[in-house]
Amino acid sequence: MITDIHCHYVPEQFFKFARSRPEFAIVTKRQQGDAVDLDIRGMHFGLNTTFFQMEKQLERMHRDGVERAMLSQATPFIDYHLEASLAVEAATVFNDGLAAAIAPDRKRFGGWALLPMQDPEAAAKELRRCVRDHRFIGGHIASNVRGLYLNDASFEPIVQAAIDLDVPLFVHPADPLGKDRTSDYELTIVAGYLFDSTINILKMICSGFLDRWPTLKLVCAHGGAFSPALRARMQREVDTNPQLKRTLTKPVGDYLRQLYVDSICFEPAMLRYVADVIPVEQILLGSDAPFPLGEPHPVTFVQSALPAMQAKLVLESNFERLFGG
Repeated sequence: MITDIHCHYVPEQFFKFARSRPEFAIVTKRQQGDAVDLDIRGMHFGLNTTFFQMEKQLERMHRDGVERAMLSQATPFIDYHLEASLAVEAATVFNDGLAAAIAPDRKRFGGWALLPMQDPEAAAKELRRCVRDHRFIGGHIASNVRGLYLNDASFEPIVQAAIDLDVPLFVHPADPLGKDRTSDYELTIVAGYLFDSTINILKMICSGFLDRWPTLKLVCAHGGAFSPALRARMQREVDTNPQLKRTLTKPVGDYLRQLYVDSICFEPAMLRYVADVIPVEQILLGSDAPFPLGEPHPVTFVQSALPAMQAKLVLESNFERLFGG
């Protein structure tokens, strides 16, 4: 089945919960036709009704040629600014709401568990619960949590839980650094999120994180962001930096080859380049739907960018291999 591993959904239960709590700071600016314009913690987000309605998720999938979708929380609602106890409650509401939404059609839908990473022990517990009770495929985490990136030792309980369960972690950017300089022209969305993902990936390489956790399965959004393009530049830094040269056990490119990524690149030549840096067997179909900046034609984009045999891997076989069908 053609499977989209990167698309977003907001369960009705969660949206009601978030709007009822002042800590989320949600203000509805406009709800007209398909448009749902929200201000969340002072930032504007132009969403649409597909985020909130499963029937429209199905319409989008049919239109795009997607047969199965793995749903995760929409980025504007990621709540790492919250106190840990409220974040745990919010994650439970989201995950239970998502499980209820996909329960009638598990052949076409799966879920990524939202994890309250402010409390890593609670996040590990929630991952175990969601995999066991809801049959979710893994955990949805951010590239940074209040400025701490995934190489920070505090997140080790989550990493260990994912390894014990043999499930991937889907790494999606949220709350990127530098927002004070990228607020105009939607540059936070265009570039800021990808830059934050890149910093996270390079920190995981340079800190020895990927050496410490060689069996961890990480699915990095947006084609691994800028990390494939910076492979040679980062390698040059390693080659000229005695400390890094002593720390790393293999070339930068070998670390990148430990990662899984999605196909959201927009440029066909970029996806081909990503497939040269990261094994094509580790690239999965993604759309980032229903965000306006998602890939508008995710299936045909992959088919136009890659040879037919490679495209089939990305669209179908790689998901089956990683998740067991």
